[in-house]
Amino acid sequence: MASQFPYAAIGMAILRRAIKENVGYKPVPPQHTSTIGRLKYEKKYGVPVHGAAALVIGRRAMGFRERITREVRDFVLRVKERRKPTGDLRPREGTGMTRKVEAALQALETKLLLHNGLARRQQESFFSCWRELKILALAFR
Repeated sequence: MASQFPYAAIGMAILRRAIKENVGYKPVPPQHTSTIGRLKYEKKYGVPVHGAAALVIGRRAMGFRERITREVRDFVLRVKERRKPTGDLRPREGTGMTRKVEAALQALETKLLLHNGLARRQQESFFSCWRELKILALAFR
């Protein structure tokens, strides 16, 4: 169970081992790393999602910012194309957009335009565009 997983103990064990082996250690916030990795680096480098998330964590530790790239914009456009109704408009099981996806698309309209100009701290915050992109990515797996 995740609620009983000793996160703090593992973090301390890694820190002690890094000090013992004389290796640098820098904690970084792990929010949205899987989403960023999936949308930006998974296909580009041909690595699994977890490897792409590790790449994002490494980039954060080095001080890089995550910009909205062409791949991310193409993903949002593909989602918008999927929401357009075609043919029979009667409601059926498993078709159409959920309210959550529709709300995420509306929130992304302005956030995508502003994201690249934000500071790194603001790009990684809870209210950044990565939260909505995660909702879209999970809706269309």
